[in-house]
Amino acid sequence: MARTAVTRPAFIRWTPWQVRAGWLLRAHRTRHRDPALRGLAGFARAYREDWRLAGGVSPSSLSRWENGLVPVTAAAVLRYEYLVGLAPYSLLAPVQTIARHEGGPAAAVFLRGNRGAPQAGPRMEALLDRALDSGTLTSTDWDDLTRWAVGGDGHVSPGRVRGAVARRLLQETMVADGVSWMRRFEALSRLMTDPLWGPETISVCAGVAQQPDYTGLIDTVCLLDASPHPDAGRAVLTQLTDPTTADTRYGALLAAARKVRKRHFTAGQTRTLVNVVDDLLAAPHAPHPQSAVEAAAVLLHGLPLSAKHAERLAASAANHSPSAHAVVAHGSLTDPVTAEVTVSRILARLDDAPGRTASVLSALVGELLHHPVTDVRLHAAMLLQASPYGSQIAAALATELRHPATARTEDRAVPILYALRVLGGPGQRAVVAGLTLAPGLPTGVSVAAVHALAHIGGSSPESYWRAVFGKYTRHPAGAADQHGDLKRLVYCFAMGGELNLLTRLVAEEQARTASARHLSDWWTGLDRHVRDSALQ
Repeated sequence: MARTAVTRPAFIRWTPWQVRAGWLLRAHRTRHRDPALRGLAGFARAYREDWRLAGGVSPSSLSRWENGLVPVTAAAVLRYEYLVGLAPYSLLAPVQTIARHEGGPAAAVFLRGNRGAPQAGPRMEALLDRALDSGTLTSTDWDDLTRWAVGGDGHVSPGRVRGAVARRLLQETMVADGVSWMRRFEALSRLMTDPLWGPETISVCAGVAQQPDYTGLIDTVCLLDASPHPDAGRAVLTQLTDPTTADTRYGALLAAARKVRKRHFTAGQTRTLVNVVDDLLAAPHAPHPQSAVEAAAVLLHGLPLSAKHAERLAASAANHSPSAHAVVAHGSLTDPVTAEVTVSRILARLDDAPGRTASVLSALVGELLHHPVTDVRLHAAMLLQASPYGSQIAAALATELRHPATARTEDRAVPILYALRVLGGPGQRAVVAGLTLAPGLPTGVSVAAVHALAHIGGSSPESYWRAVFGKYTRHPAGAADQHGDLKRLVYCFAMGGELNLLTRLVAEEQARTASARHLSDWWTGLDRHVRDSALQ
C-alpha cells in the first residue's frame, strides 16, 4: 500500500479503562455455564445473596458497570470472580493494572477501594519483618503491607528501611509472572506514588537501572512513569540521554509517553525530551532499534512542538519503517485496512459470536496487535487472557505465525509474539519454540520468540535447550546486540525452570560462553526466598 504524506501526527485512541473492565465482567456473565446466571436479573439475585451486598445492586446497576457507564468498584469485581467461579484477583489484578495506567479521579477511587487500609498490629509487624529478614511473602501479603504503608496508621522509618522493602518487592516483581506479577507491580506502583515511600522507591528503581545485568530493566524504568516526583523525571531522562543499555532507553521512552500525557515533566525536562526525540528520528537510517523509533514516534503526539517542527519530525519518522510511518499517519502500527482485515480474521476463529461484546472485543484485539503504545498492547493481552476468549485468541495468533509471510515480517510477527507472552499456553509452545530456531528470520522476530517462550506454559526437551543455547551464544565477540540477546536467553532458561541445565551448558563450553555465564550469575545468586515468594 502506498504511503501517504504525513504533516501532523495522527491521534492515538484507546478504549477507556472502565469500558474494558465492564466488557470483561459482561463476557464472563454471558458465557457462564449456568443459564440462570447469564441474564442480568438472575446474576443480580445471586450477587445480593451476600448480605453485605444486599442493598443498591440491581440489574440496572450491573448493566451500567458492564457497559462502562459507571466505573465498577473493586468489591464488585471480586464478587463477579466468586460468582463465575474464578480464583480471587484473576479479574481484579488486570483491571487494577489498566486503571493504574490510565489514571484519573475514577481510577483513583477504584484503586483505593472500599476496604480501607489494614491497621497497625502484629500482622503488619510480622509482614514487615519477613520482608526485611528473608521471609516468604505472598501477593496478598504485599497487597496488605503496601496498603498499610501508604494508607494506614503505620509510619515506617528510617528511609533505608523503606528502601529495603521496595528493593525486595522490585526483585520479586521482576521474576514473577501472570497475576503474581500484576499484583506486585500494583503494590510497587502504590509505593511509587506515595509522598513518604515514593522517593526511596524511585531511588531503588533508578539505582537498579544503572545495573546492566539486572533482569527486567524495561519494567524497572517503566515503573517510574507512575510518579510525578521530579526525581522520577530525572531518572527517566538520564536513561534517555545516557542509557545503561538499549533496554533501559526503551523503558524510558515508554515511561516518557505516559509522563508526557500526565504532564509530569517540567518545561526544562520537556525540552530535553524534545532533543532526544529529535536525535532518534532526525536521521532516517540511524542505527536505532525499530521498537525505539516506534516509541519515539508515539511521543510526537504529546510534545509541545511548533507546526513546522512537528511536520519535520513526522515526515522523518515516516521514513524509518512502515510501522513508524503508520504510527504518525494513523496512530497505529499499521494502516486501518490491514488492521481491520487482521482483526476480522482473528475474530472469525472464535467458536461463537460474541454478540453485544463484539465492538469492545474487536477494539481489544486491535489494541493487542496494532496499538503503538506498548503498555496498551500488554494490557489488552492481560484482559483478553482473563476473559473467556483467551485460549481461543492464543490459538488464532499461533495460526497467524504458522504462515511464513507473517513469521518473516517483523512488523507483523513481533506484536503477535509479544501478545503470546501473556496469552500463550502449552498449545502454542511448539510454534513459538520453532521460531527461536528457524533460519532466515529477522533477528527481531527470533529474539521476540525467545522472550515469549519464557512466559509460555509447557516444557521443551533438553535437545531443544541445547540447540537454542548454541544458536544464541555464537554471536561474534563484541556484537552490539549480544548482551541484550543473551539476557533474554538466560531469562528464558530461568523462567522455564532450566537454570541447572544452563549452568551445565555454560560449564561445557566455558571459552565460548563467558557472557552467558556472567549473565546467569544474577539468577543463580538470587535468594531462594525471593524466587519462592514470586511464585505466590
